[in-house]
Amino acid sequence: MAVHETHAAPRTVTPEQLTPPWVVDHLRKRWMGIAGLATILSFALYLYYSGTFEGRQQFFRAYLVGYIFCFGLMLGSTALLMLQHVTGGKWGLVLRRQLEAGTRTLPIVVLLFIPIIFGMQYLYPWAGSMPLDIHGQHALNVRADYLNAKWFVGRAAIYFVIWGIFIYLLNKWSLKQDVLPESPEAYNDLRLRFMRLGGGGLVVYAVTVSLAAIDWVMTLDPVWYSTIWGMLYMAGQALSTMAFMLVVLTLLAKYEPMKSLLRKTELHDNGKLLLAFVMLYAYLSFSQFIIIWSGNLPEEITWYLARTQHGWKPVMLLLVVIHFVIPFLLLLNRDLKKNPTRLRNVAILILFARVGEIFWQVNPNFKETSGITGHFNPNIMDMVLPIALAAIWITAFFYQLKKRPLLPAYHHLVPEILEPSHGAH
Repeated sequence: MAVHETHAAPRTVTPEQLTPPWVVDHLRKRWMGIAGLATILSFALYLYYSGTFEGRQQFFRAYLVGYIFCFGLMLGSTALLMLQHVTGGKWGLVLRRQLEAGTRTLPIVVLLFIPIIFGMQYLYPWAGSMPLDIHGQHALNVRADYLNAKWFVGRAAIYFVIWGIFIYLLNKWSLKQDVLPESPEAYNDLRLRFMRLGGGGLVVYAVTVSLAAIDWVMTLDPVWYSTIWGMLYMAGQALSTMAFMLVVLTLLAKYEPMKSLLRKTELHDNGKLLLAFVMLYAYLSFSQFIIIWSGNLPEEITWYLARTQHGWKPVMLLLVVIHFVIPFLLLLNRDLKKNPTRLRNVAILILFARVGEIFWQVNPNFKETSGITGHFNPNIMDMVLPIALAAIWITAFFYQLKKRPLLPAYHHLVPEILEPSHGAH
């Protein structure tokens, strides 16, 4: 497919010309192998450590870290996909089928949630026998109608059903843009339906992801709360998803058809969006910190005290550097955002930082065998479990990605992407 010749009429492609390259299936098989090995090792570690309550708790909290990361990629894909339908633009068109593949991993994410249900008693004070001080007991008594196993599972089921409805419609309607539209009116009607669904869906997303983040992470500490928690998770999911999608996009740029389709302008636009999400997450995270620290309320400040003591302070400072300072300074460079390799390296760094951030949020809530709350004491499971879950999710992602063309062939912006003057790499 040549894109360097000049044509008077708008250029077009067929869905067959946009078939994903062989490397997609190759990556699926590679990650499937990693997932299999990591899963076997995870199971062996569980058998080895399951003799004690602390060992089982260590397993499930490492599992929760990996799950929250994969869940964020799936739901972040849904949010960015709806955002693209609302705003339009070629920046999202080159990512659209990747985002759709990410949304279709929902069944895997639902299945991966089941172990959390069985491990509730090892994770959440309101579901198990973990000792609490008088403030924790009082908090559980006040919130007993909300914090209980039955409603925890029920709310999760509602969240998944709601997300599933939006994901089903977004993917079903998208297939219609792989077929030549009957008329311009029919195509414009489909675009309007996408825009309405995306606009309303973003509102629903904001509410449901906030509630899910509270249920699955915030309630690890029954006393602490933050009114900005939901926004922090929305920004974090957007950042994780954009970083992951840019890694995939820049890999696909080595092969046809994306080698001819991806232009410097779209790559630069997505790099700028990645920078925006880096800044947004840092702003929200710092806002939460400075408000709670200046307020200095006992029920709030203890959350940060646990994450700046007992070995956690170096972890926090490292996260500041690799989660914000380095990506921010590098992404300010205009040329870097147009270079696939360099942009991919920054995106990979952000993905590692995102896992570290979730680890920093989750683990200080738990007491070690020494009785010290939140003592930094990493275990091999803290590495193996997130790798296993991430590998399972990535395998499912590439399986879904190979099912559809890399672009909706009859989208109205495709002819612009095909223009020779658009600026190929």
